[in-house]
Amino acid sequence: MANAGLAIFTVCSNNYVPMAKVLLESAHRHHPDATLFLCLADEPLADDGFYPQRCTVIRSDALEIPNFRDFAFRYDVMEFNTALKPFMFRHLLARGYRRVIYLDADIEIYAPLKPVLDLLDQGASFVLTPHLTKPAERDAYPDDLGIMRAGVYNLGFLGVGASEETDRILRWWSRKLQFDCTNDQDRGIFVDQKFMDLVPGFAEHARILRDTTCNVAYWNLDQRELGRSGDAWFVDDRPLCFFHFSGIRVNDTTRLTRYSNAFRDLDGHEPLATLASCYLERLRANGHGSIPNATYSYGRFASGTPIPAQVRQMYRQSHVSWSLGDPFETYEEYLHLPCVPRAGSRHLPVTRFMKYLYATDESLRQRFNLETLEGAEAYVRAQIGTAQTREWDRRLVETALLRSGRNSLRAVTRKLPARLNAGDPLVNVIGYFRLAVGVGESGRKMLMALDDAGVDVRGLPVHFGSDSRAIEVGMDTHFVEEATAPIQLFNINADQLPRTIEHLQPMLRKDAYRIVMPFCELEEFPQAWLAAFDLVDEVWAPTRYVQSILAPHLSIPVVYMPSPLTVPAPPDCSRSEFGFPDDAFLFFFAFDYFSYVERKNPMALVRAFKRAFASADPARPVKLVIKTLNADAASEESDALREALRDEPDIILVDLILDREKTLQLINVCDAVASLHRSEGLGLIVAEAMALGKPVIATDYSATTELVTPSTGWPVDFKLVAVGAGKYPYSQGQVWAEADEEHAAWQMREVVNNPLEAKRRADSAKAFLNASFGADICARHLRKRVAELQSNGGAMRQSTEILSSVDA
Repeated sequence: MANAGLAIFTVCSNNYVPMAKVLLESAHRHHPDATLFLCLADEPLADDGFYPQRCTVIRSDALEIPNFRDFAFRYDVMEFNTALKPFMFRHLLARGYRRVIYLDADIEIYAPLKPVLDLLDQGASFVLTPHLTKPAERDAYPDDLGIMRAGVYNLGFLGVGASEETDRILRWWSRKLQFDCTNDQDRGIFVDQKFMDLVPGFAEHARILRDTTCNVAYWNLDQRELGRSGDAWFVDDRPLCFFHFSGIRVNDTTRLTRYSNAFRDLDGHEPLATLASCYLERLRANGHGSIPNATYSYGRFASGTPIPAQVRQMYRQSHVSWSLGDPFETYEEYLHLPCVPRAGSRHLPVTRFMKYLYATDESLRQRFNLETLEGAEAYVRAQIGTAQTREWDRRLVETALLRSGRNSLRAVTRKLPARLNAGDPLVNVIGYFRLAVGVGESGRKMLMALDDAGVDVRGLPVHFGSDSRAIEVGMDTHFVEEATAPIQLFNINADQLPRTIEHLQPMLRKDAYRIVMPFCELEEFPQAWLAAFDLVDEVWAPTRYVQSILAPHLSIPVVYMPSPLTVPAPPDCSRSEFGFPDDAFLFFFAFDYFSYVERKNPMALVRAFKRAFASADPARPVKLVIKTLNADAASEESDALREALRDEPDIILVDLILDREKTLQLINVCDAVASLHRSEGLGLIVAEAMALGKPVIATDYSATTELVTPSTGWPVDFKLVAVGAGKYPYSQGQVWAEADEEHAAWQMREVVNNPLEAKRRADSAKAFLNASFGADICARHLRKRVAELQSNGGAMRQSTEILSSVDA
């Protein structure tokens, strides 16, 4: 029978597309008349050339799966990929194909699939290959028991022939995989595979293909004899049909698979070593390993927060259906709601996610009694404390961190003092207004924001405690020499606050209501600096990240007070004014050596840039601009950076002191901004780029997660690592982010190669910034809080308001 009715397909997410290319190329080589398909278990990339030639890509959301978003949310990436198989079989049979063959992406075909086609041509409804054709009584995994747990038949391959019997069983299989395609071997389920153990009993025309040349893999290879003659491969003296390279790793040439200790030393297994080596060479040639796992579209909430396995398990077990819209958009908020009935206090409630973890873990139930207030609160604190060791994203516990701080809040009932003189302002802002430093820019923004809010405000400039250079800011009319206002707002970090207050004592009103607006970068606030907050009545946290770090430790109000982040467009400026080429795409990054070069992490950006554009199109050059500040004050670090970039013609290093307007012009002449920081308390360069409509790439960690999401930019995946000794103050026991440089390189290429998407996200980012951090929005926050402080018990009301907003 001719191959006119034959379809061959695979299923994979974007990171496995290079594997799929090898498979489908081999399928075309041996079955040129077959129609080839790739079912994409992901959202498609903009680059059509990324996908295999001579095949049709079918999006998984086009398979008419009921409640598709719910279906995709339910499963992790492996479960999702395997759950799509019956739906894709049905899709292709509905197109009229009489014979359909599925093969895992990590398979290569070495000879025509004649043994499979012969059975289909004889009327087989299903063709299955058993993992084993002999008992596996051996020490290495998998033995007989291991195979019994995983399933009799390997579903890396399945052939089906069109028939009523086939349709009936595929519908049954679809129903099962709609909800039960999980890796739960203790319950007798191993994704799609164990269900197939039942099919020979269900289907009269199912056939078992015991041909040892088919589906050869680590689980049966010790029972089969692999051989080679020239370029031809043989198993048991017959041509090898297809080999399943399950668990092979492109960067590990010593092992056949990561799933078994068998064949771990390939050097001692010829000709297997050559077979694997040739396969790995083809994978590398197709780019396998260069597509980061973080590109998987269904791995994160819409906010960008990664979805851990426990959340998917909770979703499956608690919700047969989800009625509140797209779970990628709505389920994250649901996790943070107090459980019903409520356990714990109003300030430390057990969330629904915490309650699920408690219900499914006997050890937690033995340690904590949620029937008592003390037990419930201890449990909440324990969950917050172990989030990091579970490798959960901080955003999953940030709301709980804020709540944990509310329990110890004591309302400040001290009445705001009266003005001493009729001409005194209501608020004095104390900050580094004349210095070229990030916290200085924050102070300048807050001073002008209060002024724009209609608050009578004046600034007291500080030079003490900073070695940064002075700049002209043109704000002298807003400055005074003494802080006589009843409210004093210090835009000073906690480590410098006590010395600054002591230094300024002669100029500070003694009975003023004092507020500090600090920045902090590490998740655990240093105990040595906590005493600084005894000098103030209240904290204004410029980001939720900072608020969540400080709130659990302080007994004074920690109020979220966003700083205005929008900026006016600077006057037009040409690239030639900075010596930049006109014809290149320019990435931009800036940092101050006083802000700790290890935290800003410029070399990671350099490595990612070089990886991204090692073979760039000379017709459209791409360059990286790195602007530094105070390089002369950190000669060792700055010399090391200059030396590293000395032979890098595509990286432009700039060390200049610029006024505000010139700084914005510098950003504006570039095309995009990238920051692979290890941690940020705000991320001013990211915010300024968004305000100017520039595409932004940033490490998906710390305060920048409040700005950069998959809708507003290109977040970069990371792993938490220990802060190196001496790399940051009070670093012992602390962690911060190490950006995935491969993912960063991928994101940089995405920005360059997809200008329409880059503009769409940049426009979305600018709109988001205006809506959330615009001058009017921030002025409203400021007016409201200042008005509350002017009334008796204002801090008490603010505490209640924050609690309500967190609990909402």
